Amino acid sequence: MSKNIYDNSNLAESYSGITTPLTFSFARYVYQEVYKSFCQMMGVSQGTIKANDDMFRQMVVFIGHRMYYDLINWYRLISFLPGYKFNRRFLEKMLGVQKEHDHDNGQRYGFWQRYFIDLSVMIWQFVKMIFTFIFMGVLVNNFNKKFDQIFEQSDKLDLKSFDLKRLRRIYLSLVKDLTTRWKVPIANDLAVMISTGIADKLFKKWLQEDNVYNHLRMQSHSSLISLDPGLEVIKISQKIKADSDLRELFKNSDENFVWDKLNSQFQDNKVSQIIFQYLKKFGSRSPNELKLEAITLQESPQVFVSFLQKIVVSDRNNSNHVGSAGNIQTLDYKNCSVFKKALLKFIVKWSVNSIRRREETRFKRTLIFGFARRVFLEMGDRLSQQNLLKSQRDIFYLKIGEIFSLIDKKMNREQVEKLINQRQIAGDAWREIDLPRRIETRKAICEKEKEFLHKISHSVDKTSLSGSVASRIDQDIVSGTALVLTDFDPKADYVNKILVTRQTDPGWSIVFPLVKGIVVERGGMLSHAAIVARELQIPCLVGVDKATKMIKNDTNISLNFSNGEIIYGQ
Repeated sequence: MSKNIYDNSNLAESYSGITTPLTFSFARYVYQEVYKSFCQMMGVSQGTIKANDDMFRQMVVFIGHRMYYDLINWYRLISFLPGYKFNRRFLEKMLGVQKEHDHDNGQRYGFWQRYFIDLSVMIWQFVKMIFTFIFMGVLVNNFNKKFDQIFEQSDKLDLKSFDLKRLRRIYLSLVKDLTTRWKVPIANDLAVMISTGIADKLFKKWLQEDNVYNHLRMQSHSSLISLDPGLEVIKISQKIKADSDLRELFKNSDENFVWDKLNSQFQDNKVSQIIFQYLKKFGSRSPNELKLEAITLQESPQVFVSFLQKIVVSDRNNSNHVGSAGNIQTLDYKNCSVFKKALLKFIVKWSVNSIRRREETRFKRTLIFGFARRVFLEMGDRLSQQNLLKSQRDIFYLKIGEIFSLIDKKMNREQVEKLINQRQIAGDAWREIDLPRRIETRKAICEKEKEFLHKISHSVDKTSLSGSVASRIDQDIVSGTALVLTDFDPKADYVNKILVTRQTDPGWSIVFPLVKGIVVERGGMLSHAAIVARELQIPCLVGVDKATKMIKNDTNISLNFSNGEIIYGQ
């Protein structure tokens, strides 16, 4: 049996920790369909796509109730495109994997096949790819417009008024309409992968610059949508502080009372209106936003109120925690010819624009998952009313096919209840077990899971850790108090702390402008934490294994940005 490689270095950023079967089955289907459409867009033949149907179904796998990339299938995917030798390394960079793998697709062809058939296909794909990259701005803009039209119509639907079969039709229609169009964002992800990969190689070769990513920041006329929630929170907190009545309310009342008052006594207050608008626009952009079982700010606005209270009570100017433009290192093109300088600037601009577009489409992805969450919750409500589920949220322990079988009466309550109980017990067991970010094995997943369940983990006594420098300012050493969180906590005091966490997703953006530094266990140079930290010029280290275990909360730590080392516990 050939060796399988499973890795979740970057995937854990979107699906941290334990994930429910519904989230996995939904995400797996989305990966399957969008990458089929992407391959068609890139000129891959229908025959090749059909012959690799098993690969598309296994882009992500479920191990210990956690999601992993099946890396061999990702290597197979990019082998369908021109430049596999280079793209393989770029892929590893983008996925944040820390170990290279010399994957060989095993294909051996004769002279005629290689130079008269494969070469012509590769040239056609290469030309198509180049034209796609050239017109990517237009393609993404058109995608965004069409997405907004489709989503706006769906978002207006009164889901509470529909029965189960109508809810299923709405879900299937939306998924079909949007996943087939998602090939454009995936093509732009490819542009991010290739442009940043080329930039990294050329900067090392021509400028002896080891960290090109520190220079991949938006220009002054551009904005990154991932920054908007955090910056908007700062503005809202400042407006609350400027209003004496609201300031008193937020400082001296619990979050439930504040939310009630905002909807009654202060309903017409301008600041209240801004808060309502924020929740309408960014309510789905919550921590763990791609996990369908996560409770969003729209569902629990009191959580957002609690977070605002923490900032208001701090009585500190939080905007000072965003770095100034003068702190960023400037590029030195000395010893570069005119041609090399122009090419480097072009590659940087291409990378930056591709990253900006990726963040835009990721926000659209958040909206899709948010709508799917609402649909499934309504299904759960109907099924619980029919006494087929104990509670609405039990639906998250079923896979999509199982939900449809329940709707069609092909499963009964006893079968479903037994299945849900088994999965809830398994999820609780896996919650207490740490799994590695990379798993290499020749065993089946079920066999490997049995090994993990019986394995005893041993802690390692260290006084230093190290990671990759994702963002830095003009200081080599940044010291401060550690705020260690394994999960997002809206009530934690983030202001002027060094945030130490397992991973972040775009839902964490609201706290980034408040912190002094960031340390994350998972993620690479193109992860959410790295990109947003660079934009806000917050010192950031990524890929710091076991950081949340080894660093104690509320202790002093020092980040060394000359070598990526963290000193703590001394």
